[in-house]
Amino acid sequence: MAQKKCVGCGIELQNKDANVVGYTPKEIKKNEDMYCQRCFQLNHYGKHSMNTLTRDDYRKEVNSLMDEVELAIAVFDIIDFEGSFDDEILDILREKESIVVINKLDLIPEEKHPSEVANWIKNRLEEESIVPLDIAIVSTKNGYGVNGIFKKIKHFYPDGVKAMVIGVTNVGKSSVINRLLGKRITTVSKYPGTTLKNNLNIIPLTNIGLYDTPGLIPKGRASDLLCECCAEKLIPSSEISRKTYKGEINKVIMIGNMLKFKILEDKEENIKPIFSIFAAKDVPFHVTNAERAIELEISNYFDLPCSLCNEEYKKNKKVKKFFKLNTGEELVFKGLGWISVKKGPLLLEVVIPEKIDTLVRKAFINPKR
Repeated sequence: MAQKKCVGCGIELQNKDANVVGYTPKEIKKNEDMYCQRCFQLNHYGKHSMNTLTRDDYRKEVNSLMDEVELAIAVFDIIDFEGSFDDEILDILREKESIVVINKLDLIPEEKHPSEVANWIKNRLEEESIVPLDIAIVSTKNGYGVNGIFKKIKHFYPDGVKAMVIGVTNVGKSSVINRLLGKRITTVSKYPGTTLKNNLNIIPLTNIGLYDTPGLIPKGRASDLLCECCAEKLIPSSEISRKTYKGEINKVIMIGNMLKFKILEDKEENIKPIFSIFAAKDVPFHVTNAERAIELEISNYFDLPCSLCNEEYKKNKKVKKFFKLNTGEELVFKGLGWISVKKGPLLLEVVIPEKIDTLVRKAFINPKR
């Protein structure tokens, strides 16, 4: 007989050892929805306990469904799109029919229309040779667009389907499933690695089965180099912050104690660049000069990273990178934010931990002056 599983994270339940995942102090009843103690504490008290699953563990768990499901529903975070645009997710989308869900629309500045978002996403997918059945732009926070996902599934699979909901950690997979189910079943939290095992749920009155899968752990995100408290500050909970600057040559802009960049002179064009920085509201920016920036770093002027993880963060090898960004281009720091150029070119010298991935892309949000 199959062992009873936690409806929140999919882990097999046991009531013998409180130090082992899946523990519940309750009697395990066959015909009752039950949560493990970890999910219960997350749901009711926001209390989080670390799990020990690795990137390989998550990969094996997700790959085990490949022969069982027909449809992949891939959830991406529009605010940290590049950080959620993981190669392993893309490989699945090349192999399976898919519906792409873009979450957290509510965090985008209002002037960006959902149709613009969809067109931008479509172009990014085409660059990776991915053509989904459809794209849904949603906000699981307020429910916008979620019913559209259900309609798209019914349109392409009128007789029902088994689908796996995939994505990296913290993109909102479980929130998408809960909205589609019409009730809060799977455990939702701000912490990575909440879902531990594949967990099948059936949308009421349909033949549509949705597997909640563990979030794949991506590489290159700034947020994954910090403690949970600091990482939480990098994940926007309200509309993303935008600050616009006129580029003064040799000025240094610090993003907390995490990275810094200096504005360089463009000897070919005598243009004063204008650019914006986008990040969560709790992420501090500071304009200074090169000497003062070093002093502030030494004194730990910013509380990001915090005193608990600052020393560990400093151990990351830093590299110096140079970028020339033209008007309408953005420089992305995965898991942190991005710089968008309103008037270019903008020449930058960036000092950043080697483990944080950067890339240049066509502007998603064109900054105002």
